[in-house]
Amino acid sequence: MLLRHTLFNLLGLGLPLLVAVFTIPVLIEELGTARFGLLTLIWAVVSYFGLFDLGLGRTLTLQMSVAESRGERERIKPAAATALSFMALLGVLVGAMLVAGAENIVDLLVAIPERGDAISAMMAMGVAIPAITLTSGFRGMLEARQAFGIVNLIRMPMGIYTFVGPLLAVWFAEPRLEIIAWILVAGRYAGLIAHAWSAMRLLPTDGGEFRFRVDYVVPLFAIGGWLTVSNTISPLMSYADRFIIGALVSATAVAYYATPYEIVTKLWIVPGALTAVLFPTFAAQMARDLAAGTTLFRQSVTALALCLLPVCAALAIFAQEILSFWIDPEFAANSYLLLQIFALGVVINALATIPFTLIQSAEQPKWTAMIHLAEVVPFLAILWWATSMFGPVGAALSWLTRVLIDTLAMFAASRFVLKVGWAGVAPARFRSLAVLTLSAIALSFVDSMMIRAVGLGGLSFATAALFVSEPALRGRLSRLREPG
Repeated sequence: MLLRHTLFNLLGLGLPLLVAVFTIPVLIEELGTARFGLLTLIWAVVSYFGLFDLGLGRTLTLQMSVAESRGERERIKPAAATALSFMALLGVLVGAMLVAGAENIVDLLVAIPERGDAISAMMAMGVAIPAITLTSGFRGMLEARQAFGIVNLIRMPMGIYTFVGPLLAVWFAEPRLEIIAWILVAGRYAGLIAHAWSAMRLLPTDGGEFRFRVDYVVPLFAIGGWLTVSNTISPLMSYADRFIIGALVSATAVAYYATPYEIVTKLWIVPGALTAVLFPTFAAQMARDLAAGTTLFRQSVTALALCLLPVCAALAIFAQEILSFWIDPEFAANSYLLLQIFALGVVINALATIPFTLIQSAEQPKWTAMIHLAEVVPFLAILWWATSMFGPVGAALSWLTRVLIDTLAMFAASRFVLKVGWAGVAPARFRSLAVLTLSAIALSFVDSMMIRAVGLGGLSFATAALFVSEPALRGRLSRLREPG
């Protein structure tokens, strides 16, 4: 079931990525580098404000999963109604804030082409915030019911529309950000309707009464409050670099920075697909059997590391060639080093998603919130200084340092949740993975493409050998060889 649902998520997240590969170069050509940089900033603002759901989307998944595993199904509908009521109110308030503050947000940037168009686009996207917030609630309900097939049947066309919609606007209307924004708003509300209809149909008939309950507010916010801290600070640290580059350098520099970032961080669809399935699974297992949760945790970390390392190594080793072929050599000259840094960071940061998911599913979101609170001020200070001194490369190195510290902290916190030592959360083969990662970094500095290609083949073979040596997989393979 875990594999099937993870594959559903990979399809739902991966197919839009393939569309992005073909549409982004066209958008850069049609809009120009500066305006495309502004478009990435608008996407970032909307994604960030869309996370202001007080953590209720993930809390709702947790509450419904735990209620199901404990046989308390009568709590499901009241929990859903209460959470959705707050999320609707919050979406309206945050959307109004974004509309009111659009001009101030745009004025923080330098070298803005067509300021009025950028402000109108930002205001239009503010209208989408209620739909984005409520969609996360209905998606949480579907994930709690293990309806990942339905989630991805909706997610797939929505993700494709995110890239095709702006392209259609550029081709058949005008290359204006305002028109693109309103096209995206329409897609968000269509997605909300599809999620709401699907989620309401799957609520159990014996799930209680679907109505707001005052006595459900405290349990929801007890966990949701800490989730809100992480949901607010973590994306702030993820998107702050673009705005600081825009404020200190230019919108064109944002495009050079954001494009390689968008390429490589799309690989987060792999941990995203896995952790979306693991969250309700961890929640149910941690409520019943801690040892089973520990085993699943270790297997998930190992499998994720082995899946991502060869892909990220290829991106780092052939960064300049990939960007030259995909966009153009001039763009590649300004961005290939950034792609190499991001490729390394994605492998590291992807591993943190497993302990992050485990901690929150064990109803201990205070740990993740405290880690993010400790990181945010030092990171923003270092990011501002490094960007002012070294430009986009300084920002990328600041990001890499933060994700490394964040990953170590998440694994340390997971030890207390699982009640195990370091060996229990970090498999011994991590040392081999570290050696392979360092080898990939070294290969990226070799001039000969032939040597790099052969080296990548060797790294991929070594990674596959590590994967086959995984004890759980080795046991399954040995059973296949048994007679009968």
